[in-house]
Amino acid sequence: MDRRRVVIVAAAVALVGGVVILRTVGAGDDLKQPKKPPPTALTAYAVDGVLIPSTKDRPHSPANPVTSPGHHRLKVRWDGDAPGYEVRWGGNVRFVTRQAIQLDGLENEKEQQLEIRAVDAFGQRSEPVTAKGTPRADNAQYAFVDRFDGPNSPDPTRWRFAKRTDCARATPGDGDDHQRLVVSSNCATNVVSLRSRAPFVRAEESRFVVETDAPNSGGQLLLDLVPGPVSIQPDEVLPQAVRLAVTTDASGNSLVELFPNGTSKSLPQAPPGLSSRWELVITPSGIRAERDGQVVATSPFVPPWQEATALVGVAALAGDRTRAGIDLVGFRGGATKPPELGPTPDLNVDVNIPRPAPEPKLPGVSGGHLRLVIVPAEAMDPNMKVLFGGAEVTLRPALPGIEWQAGIEYPAIADLPPEAITEPIRASLTSATRVQVTHADVELTPTPGSSHPPPSTPTEPLSGQHTRLAQPRAELLDATAQPVPQGEGLARGRLVLEVRMDSLASAVSGLAGFDVRMDDTRIATVATAADGPGVGGRWRISLNTSTLSTSPHTIEIRAFSTDSETPTESAHVSFVLKP
Repeated sequence: MDRRRVVIVAAAVALVGGVVILRTVGAGDDLKQPKKPPPTALTAYAVDGVLIPSTKDRPHSPANPVTSPGHHRLKVRWDGDAPGYEVRWGGNVRFVTRQAIQLDGLENEKEQQLEIRAVDAFGQRSEPVTAKGTPRADNAQYAFVDRFDGPNSPDPTRWRFAKRTDCARATPGDGDDHQRLVVSSNCATNVVSLRSRAPFVRAEESRFVVETDAPNSGGQLLLDLVPGPVSIQPDEVLPQAVRLAVTTDASGNSLVELFPNGTSKSLPQAPPGLSSRWELVITPSGIRAERDGQVVATSPFVPPWQEATALVGVAALAGDRTRAGIDLVGFRGGATKPPELGPTPDLNVDVNIPRPAPEPKLPGVSGGHLRLVIVPAEAMDPNMKVLFGGAEVTLRPALPGIEWQAGIEYPAIADLPPEAITEPIRASLTSATRVQVTHADVELTPTPGSSHPPPSTPTEPLSGQHTRLAQPRAELLDATAQPVPQGEGLARGRLVLEVRMDSLASAVSGLAGFDVRMDDTRIATVATAADGPGVGGRWRISLNTSTLSTSPHTIEIRAFSTDSETPTESAHVSFVLKP
C-alpha cells in the first residue's frame, strides 16, 4: 500500500468519481462568439478506503421574515439556523451566510416579492418562505439632505472628497449600488473624508444623520463635527470637535465611541451589507449617538459653537481595502446651504522651495482660502508662511486651541487674496523646521455674477461588485473531537479533519464543492451543489494515520465556485507524527 494512503474511520458512504467540468453547447449557439465558461460541477470522490460525509435531511424553511423599507432599498431579516440562504426576487438571486439581506437599487413605491430558502452544507434547499416590501424614502424633515441617487454623486457643489494620496474615490455606485454613493479605498487604515460644503448649524436639538453600510466587514466609520475649516479627519479629535467613531474588527464585532468625554459600547456582529442609520445628536444638555433609533453612547459635553464642518470618514483594516455604500447624509437643525461654487484650479504645494514663478491670474474670483494638513517633524515654526507667485500669506491653525506636536497631523489654513489665485495655483510653504504636507485643497469665492463649471469627478469605483467564495478554514481534531495543538507531534491513530466555510461578505459566490489534498495528492472531493450551488457549512472527515510516514504532512482544502470565473479559495493545515 502507498505510504501516503489514508484510511477513513467515519461511518459515511463514499462515492467514487472525479471532478467533472460541464461544457455543453446548444445547437443554435454561434461558436464564433466568445462565451462565458460553463459552470463548474464536482462529483463526490474518495480514494480507496476514504469515506466522505453524505447528505442528510433537507433543511427547515426560514421563518418569520420581516422587511424594512428604505430609499431605493429593502432590508429583510428572518429566523433560521442553516449555514446559508438563497434569496430570489424579480429574476435575481443572491447567496448569503446570515439571516439578513439588503436589496439596493430598487424602484421606490414598487412592491418587491421575495423567496428565501435555507441551503444546507450539501446544497439541498428547503421549501421557500415568502416576503414582500415596498422601498420608499423616510419622511423626516431635514435642513440639508443628500440621498446620492443622481448620476453625478457626490455633487461637487455640495461635497468635497479628501484623501492623503490618490488611493480612494467617491463615485456613483455600480450594479445594485447605482442609486447610492460608493466610497472605495485602497488606503488601508488612512481615513478618507467626505466633507459637506454646507455648514452644520445647530438648533435646540440638532442631528447629523448618516445612513451607510460602513464599516461593513472591518474598518472604521467616523462622523465629525469640527468648528473650523478642515477637509480631512486626523487621528486625534480636534479641540471642541465632536466625533462618533465606529470600529469593527475582522470578526464583525464593533466598538462605538463618542468624543469628547463620552461613553463607549461594544456591539454584537451586525449582518454584513446592511445599512445602519447613525445619528449624532446635539442637545442643550450634552450629546449622544444613536444607531437605528437606539442610544449607543452619551457625553455631557455641550459644544460652545453654533456652526461646524461635517465630515464622514471611512477606513479599512490594516493592509486591506474597503468599499462603503452611503445612502444618505442629512442635517436636522438650523437652516443652511452650501456657498456658491467657485473655480477649482490645479493646486501644487511644496515645502521650502523658491517663490514660484507668477502664473496667469484666475478671473471671476474675489478670494478664498488654502486648506492644508501638515505633520511637523519637530517643534512647529510659529511663523510659517505660504509663498505664491504674486503674494505671501500667513499660515495659521484651522481652529483655536491646537497644540502642535511632532508626528501628529494638524489642519491649517491660509487666506488667499485675489493676486494669489492663479491657474494653476503654485505655492511654497516656508518653515524654519521640517514639516510634511499630507493634503491640500482650496475653496475659492466667486465674484457676484460669475459662473464656474463644476470640476470633473471620477465615475467608477476603484473596486467593482465581485462576489467571492466563503473562506474555507481547516482544523485537525483528535478521536474525541478536540482540537489538536499546533506543532505538537501526534500519535498514530484516528485524526479528524474539520472544514468550515463562512463569510462576512454581503453576498458570496455559489459553492460547487472542495477537494481535499494531502501532500499534493487529491484524496477526496466533497460536492455541495445537490439542488443548486452551496453557500457554506461544516464537514468532518476522519483519517487513520497509522500508515503515514513521520515526516511533516500538509492537507490542503481547495474550494471551487459553480461560477468558473470565480477564483478558487484554499486553506492549509499541517501535522507531524511521532516516531
